[in-house]
Amino acid sequence: MAAIGLLGLVAVTPMGCFLDMDPPPKPVSNWTVEDARGFDEFPLYWLGESYEELALTSMRLSTDGEGFRHASFFYGEPSLAGGAPSQSWLPPLEVDMQPYCGYSPEEFLGHERYVDSDISSVQIRGVDGYLERYSSSEATLVLWTGGSEVLLRTWKTDLDTEQAARNLIPIADELGAPLNPLSPPTTTSC
Repeated sequence: MAAIGLLGLVAVTPMGCFLDMDPPPKPVSNWTVEDARGFDEFPLYWLGESYEELALTSMRLSTDGEGFRHASFFYGEPSLAGGAPSQSWLPPLEVDMQPYCGYSPEEFLGHERYVDSDISSVQIRGVDGYLERYSSSEATLVLWTGGSEVLLRTWKTDLDTEQAARNLIPIADELGAPLNPLSPPTTTSC
């Protein structure tokens, strides 16, 4: 009988710990606009220090599990999304970039979809991309320009994701410079 009670305790303990997991730490910047302007591994784009009344709240440079570097710019205060153990912080608007070969159009199109979404082809300032709409307040737009894959994600907002993509500015350019066509993608090796 004691063994059955111990087995029940062992079975409950991991679940109890699972339910009491702390959320991941809120993202904070680990580099500056000046750092981003000096970055030369692949082209970076942003929407300035604010966009549609959303302040730039976080700038992060990270490396994913496959070894590809990412530059992420958060606009607006992030809030927790998802349940334990896969909670993450999502802002109303995120611009995330990585090298073209880190996430090519072929890889995007080859992904098995686990959620119901509406995917449509878009053209933004002369380059092709895909808009994946999950709801009226959540969408992802992916495009490829120069040596970069650029992903814009909106979450719990009525911001127009396509308009935000049209407003992307190369971070090396001065704010207020004319918005020229984006460079066609280049499939440089990584």
